[in-house]
Amino acid sequence: MSRVVIDVHAHFTPPEWIQGMRRTGAVHGCHIEEDASGCLSLRVGDGRPAALQPFLSDLPARVSAMRARGLDRQVLSPPMTIVTYQLEGVHGHAVSRLFNETNAEAARSDPGLIPVATIPMQSSRAAVEELRYAVDVLGIRMVEIGTHINGVNLDDEAFRPFFECAADMGVLVQLHPHRVAAAERLGRYYMNNLVGNPMDTAIAAASLILGGVMERYPSLNICLVHGGGALPWLLGRVIHGHGSVDAARVVPGSPETYFRRFYFDTILHDPRMLAFLHQLAGEDRLLLGTDYPYDMGETDPLGLLERAGLGASDAVRGGNAAKLLGPNPDTTP
Repeated sequence: MSRVVIDVHAHFTPPEWIQGMRRTGAVHGCHIEEDASGCLSLRVGDGRPAALQPFLSDLPARVSAMRARGLDRQVLSPPMTIVTYQLEGVHGHAVSRLFNETNAEAARSDPGLIPVATIPMQSSRAAVEELRYAVDVLGIRMVEIGTHINGVNLDDEAFRPFFECAADMGVLVQLHPHRVAAAERLGRYYMNNLVGNPMDTAIAAASLILGGVMERYPSLNICLVHGGGALPWLLGRVIHGHGSVDAARVVPGSPETYFRRFYFDTILHDPRMLAFLHQLAGEDRLLLGTDYPYDMGETDPLGLLERAGLGASDAVRGGNAAKLLGPNPDTTP
């Protein structure tokens, strides 16, 4: 079995991407702004600026934290605050291409780093083109997309070419919440993250199930972050509705069949919840994650596995991820 420990959920902003955006971002409707204290932010069009936190770009600190937490490899996924779905397709494509190229280059600095691509999902043509470029030219095996694209659920026909291409190429598609539903009710107590993120993941995953995407593309690999969000706890309700309500009876198989095709990261912060997810989804569908370097991240990922009774599972520690992302699951870097 695999001895490698792989973190499939972590975020990174390449410093070279920031530099490139400072030079050319304005052409694509993006502006890197700097305040009096030197702090940088990204403004897309007329939107609110999003801070470019320095800790997201600090590779030496990241590698040190990986070693301290017993991680051999870690993905470099974009923070959703810099994903530019609101741009026109040609501009979103250019911004995505810059990120993917600089991210792939940054990952070459350490054999434990795994680049993840961002995809301009607002354009079907650009999404497929960038996915193929990321895989065929940059050698990337994982992409991250939002739980919706400008308010449109992922089962929309516009996204079918992307999912078909992702299934054909065998890449891992990680869904990450952003601009969550009911945000106007979640402004206090950090509920936009605590409640909004897991609910938005549930909406996205249920759309893929009931909208027939999982049925149409049986080889599609989808990872749901934060342990699948709220979906595991709603599965019984979705199954019941599928069997009892005409509006939900839209796919031939049971929702549980499609649910068991998802992958789930382990970021649940509670061994009881992780043990339940293990029972529900199975050992071969769990992928270790940390959400580094955010405040809602898991700082003791291997300890959480131990407390959930999964400490000896080489599959969860990294074997499952290695089969999806490479290299050979029987080796460590």
